Amino acid sequence: MKLSTVLLGTLIMLVGYALLCVQRQGETLAMMSGVVERCAVLGGASDKLSHATIKNDNGAYLIAKLQACKPDTEVVILVQRGALYFNTVYAAQAR
Repeated sequence: MKLSTVLLGTLIMLVGYALLCVQRQGETLAMMSGVVERCAVLGGASDKLSHATIKNDNGAYLIAKLQACKPDTEVVILVQRGALYFNTVYAAQAR
């Protein structure tokens, strides 16, 4: 097998993966509910993000971004596909 054939095949696979990542980014995979346990602000001076530690209905804890974070607030947790297709991002919205 020639090196050029291998490189061409690899390039085609990378382009396919990139297209898959771009098309599916932000896709909602599941929804669940939970209660905010505590709030924190993460990031530097210019890019602060409000995050919440949430206990879901199964009793598991997760960290999700939440704009107006207040403890003991009931939220809906969106499980979304991340930028690299296989990673998962959690976003919460107040009910």
